[in-house]
Amino acid sequence: MIRNFRQGRIFFARLDHGADIISQITNLAAENGIETGAISAIGALSRAELGYYDQVSQEYCKIPVDQPVELASCTGNISLRDGRPFVHAHAALSDRTGRTWSGHLTCGTVFAAEVYLQELSGLSLKRVPDSITGLALWGEE
Repeated sequence: MIRNFRQGRIFFARLDHGADIISQITNLAAENGIETGAISAIGALSRAELGYYDQVSQEYCKIPVDQPVELASCTGNISLRDGRPFVHAHAALSDRTGRTWSGHLTCGTVFAAEVYLQELSGLSLKRVPDSITGLALWGEE
């Protein structure tokens, strides 16, 4: 599936200390009527949870990161799932020794973080269940 979009508004936001990073980005999109977009974020998290999708069991395995980490890289997109903005983000996290974790970012408590959100205009991307992968992927309803 390939879709063509036009660049819309651009937002830079400082996220709230103590808030959940995914919820904050989701709320930013919802409050500004963004249905499709691209995101990038940097900063630091007090704790986080990443996920790894097990392709055999078709379930996410949790990777808890219960310590302060740098949000060295975070990239993703926004599309619609069940009629609401849905953030799909992957992140690379690092601790004071340089140990790193990476994967699907499911949640994270913001210590200090900044996000770039690029709105994309055109047809909305909608996530629908995919029978092959077990994931909610972009598709036709």
